[in-house]
Amino acid sequence: MTITFTEFKDQAKKILDIDLDGYKLDRVERRTKSLMRRYQVEDFAECIDLIKHDTEFKDAYLNHFTINTSEFFRNPENFEFLQSDVFPKLFDENDKINIWSAPCSNGSEPYTMAIILKEMGISPSKFKIYATDLDHTILATAKEAKYKENSLKNVSDKLLNKYFEESSDGKTYALKSEIKRMVKFEQLDLINARFKKDWDLILSRNFFIYLTKDMKDQLIKKFTSVLNPGGYFFLGNTEYIFSPEKYGLDKIFQSFYRYQNKK
Repeated sequence: MTITFTEFKDQAKKILDIDLDGYKLDRVERRTKSLMRRYQVEDFAECIDLIKHDTEFKDAYLNHFTINTSEFFRNPENFEFLQSDVFPKLFDENDKINIWSAPCSNGSEPYTMAIILKEMGISPSKFKIYATDLDHTILATAKEAKYKENSLKNVSDKLLNKYFEESSDGKTYALKSEIKRMVKFEQLDLINARFKKDWDLILSRNFFIYLTKDMKDQLIKKFTSVLNPGGYFFLGNTEYIFSPEKYGLDKIFQSFYRYQNKK
């Protein structure tokens, strides 16, 4: 018996325990059909049957569905601002700061922050970097911390030589353990999970572009509810918060918003 995409989506959401309605449905359908073509799955009924009974396919669906593209120092001017303005203010106002990267994808962004803080001479006792993602496979990749050149195109030769070790075949670069141990990784579903509190900087870059307007609104409220007053919310360059003041936010630079708790 054939089923429609809407029927598939409603069943998949229960099996996978993720809120597919929070994502733009055209993207969910496009990614689903793409995976079906790869596995030569004929229709949505067969696809849902595989998600129910084939653990490997279920994992493949989740991995294909989630967002796993990232790189070190993406949009470098933002990380320059982070180093020159955001971090100095945060450490001037706090004895210790808490940083959360959500979703963290392959670990490039939380590790970028660790490198910046190391370069600034900030002791690891002065900060915590927490990184989460829905996809357990990409989290394993992040923990392994081996990267191809395309993830490192914005890393200077100085930093590359200082914090990475090139593989014998020259195809990958392994991040050194002194940076790896600065980041704690954990699996988390941002849409459904309750958030931990007490964050001074939250990065959620290039995630909102995949969400519906209502889900974006809900998530901004969830994120700001756990930001400390004076904390920062760091988005991707193509993401915007319209009327940020209604969330207690002030836009201060490109993708940066500061939480003033004015709600």
